[in-house]
This record gives sequence, structure tokens and C-alpha cells, in this order.
Amino acid sequence: MRSVAKPIGLSALAAITMAGSAFADTLTITGDIAYRERMALPLNAVATVSLIDVSLADAPSTTIAEDVIDPAGQVPIGFVIDFDPDAIAEGHSYAIAARIEVDGELWFINDTTISVEPLTRTELVSVPLVNARGTEPAPQTGDGKKAGADLPADLAGTGWVLTMLGASPSAEGVETTLVFGETDPSLGGIGGCNTYGGSVTVQDDGNLSISDIFSTMMACEEPEMGQEHAFFDALGATSNYSIDDETLTLLDGEGNTVATLAPHASE
Repeated sequence: MRSVAKPIGLSALAAITMAGSAFADTLTITGDIAYRERMALPLNAVATVSLIDVSLADAPSTTIAEDVIDPAGQVPIGFVIDFDPDAIAEGHSYAIAARIEVDGELWFINDTTISVEPLTRTELVSVPLVNARGTEPAPQTGDGKKAGADLPADLAGTGWVLTMLGASPSAEGVETTLVFGETDPSLGGIGGCNTYGGSVTVQDDGNLSISDIFSTMMACEEPEMGQEHAFFDALGATSNYSIDDETLTLLDGEGNTVATLAPHASE
């Protein structure tokens, strides 16, 4: 079994392409798995990601190869599936299946078909997981407040685009977006290079904080990569916000502006 603590270096994994594998006896499919729930995995969680043959609709799928990540770490969890190209049959259909288990109990699984062409796949595969255990209680913050409180009405369902990071304008030609959930305290968007998600904790006094930020792990050139990292730092530092003249301002614990955003064009 392969042991990893967290999904570091998926961009490096992208370099293990089908072309590069021509010098080896195996081919490789890489990617990551993630879920939207605002919860951390226990230390003994195990993730299994498999390449399966799903050609026969009336028969169980056949596992071609798999990657077992033990311990799983936290999402997004990177995977690397090495497989024998001779095991791939012409005319058959293949897919990626993923699951996360804790002490043998299924916690998360993908419920949609993630089809792949094993012999020609070169890009990363992102696999969304769903909760297999039913509804989880809302996690608690350090002071006992529920992180599952509804978003303020002026944020719920709104979309924004970054214009300033602190006192510096956003990079020209780089779009960084922030979209708040309509029915749950979540957020997501494009950091500048990768898509991302996260959780919003709302306090009784109206203040909010952002946590559990996860993203895909593509590597981009500057200035996209630098702006994305700085924006994620700004989200993590957020303790409050204000909306004035259609401008969203994210503030840190001392009231300093960490990011300024304008309404997204689609809003």
C-alpha cells in the first residue's frame, strides 16, 4: 500500500503521462478525489481508487488496477493508478471508482460514472464523492457555534470577482472568482488556476470565517499561481465582511482589508 499524508504534488504527477510511460511496462492514470462536506477524515481513514471494466451492464465490474491510500489524509486526496496496458480490451468501457472507508465502514463513494479511456488518458481525473453514511451533524467551531448556520441574505447565492488583494490590484488577465452557496454555508470558484471550495462559519454577531479550503492541484504559470495562493491566504484570514456600493470587502480580525471583489458579470 502507498502511504501519503496529504495530496502534495499532483502537478508533478501530471508529468507522468501516457507518452512518458511508453518506456515502462505500465501506464498511469492520476487525479484526485474530494467531497463537499465540512468535515475532516479521521487518521485511520483509507481511500481506494480503482480502474474498473464496466462493459457488462448485467454483471459486476472488474477491477483492472487500484491505488490504496493509507492513511487517506484530507481531501483533495491524490491518487496514482498504474496498470498493465495489456489488460485493456478493445471495445470495452472503463471508469474510475473511488471510496473512503474508516474501520471497514464506507463513508464516501462516487455515485456517478467517471468514464476514462485508459490507453489515451493524459489529463488529471477529478472524482467527486458523496456521503454514504447519511446526513452528518454540522461541525462545531472552537467556541461552540455551529458552522452550519445559514449564510447572510446578502451573501447567499452571490458571485464575485476579485479586484484587489489587500492594497494591490488583481493581476491583469487573471480572473479569480468567489461564489457563495445558496442553501448551505459553502463557497467555491476559480482561484486563478484551480477550482476550489470551502466552508463558511457564521457567528451569532454576524461575523464569519472561511475554512476547509480545498482545490484541484493543477500547476499554472505566473501570475495565475501567485494570485491564487495569495487569495487562498486572504480567505483563510477573513473574519468579517462588508458590502457597500456593490463591492464586497473581506476583512481580517483587525479590520484590515484582505480582498476586494466586484459582482461577477453573470450575477
